[in-house]
Amino acid sequence: MNAGETISCSGNPPEDLLNEIYGVELTCFKDPYPPRLLLYYVRLAPDLFIVCRSGEKIVGYAIGVIENYGRTGHIVSICVHKDHRRKGVGRILMETLEKLFIEKGAIEAKLEVRVSNEPAISLYRSMGYTIANIYHSYYSDGEDAYIMIKSLSKTRNVSPRYIS
Repeated sequence: MNAGETISCSGNPPEDLLNEIYGVELTCFKDPYPPRLLLYYVRLAPDLFIVCRSGEKIVGYAIGVIENYGRTGHIVSICVHKDHRRKGVGRILMETLEKLFIEKGAIEAKLEVRVSNEPAISLYRSMGYTIANIYHSYYSDGEDAYIMIKSLSKTRNVSPRYIS
């Protein structure tokens, strides 16, 4: 972030921000989510749809959902506008979602990431995520995705899916 630049993040974005959120989405992905899918997530779990701003401008967002009977927080999408990358916005978004997942009782977080997205993989590893699996041809262009997980439980280092 630039000196004096303040980033503020919050959930429950109003639906009238979807066009601006979609504009950020277009700077992030080869195969962006359509606006109707963003609207679906705003309505599904509004408190887990986090939007970060610098002043009045949206600079990033993250979408989370709770899965696996409440045990897993799934980071469905994280996007930082290309002009605001490598400034800590992605880390703020991740930390915000992880905190909310813990408050909702989740004991692990998971996400998918393109195997070619080395900057994102580096960020996720620095935050304690490990590669758990690979989905072959996960993306519409045929690229594979890593499935990365992180334990959110301070008492266990084992992913709940391996506990019988």
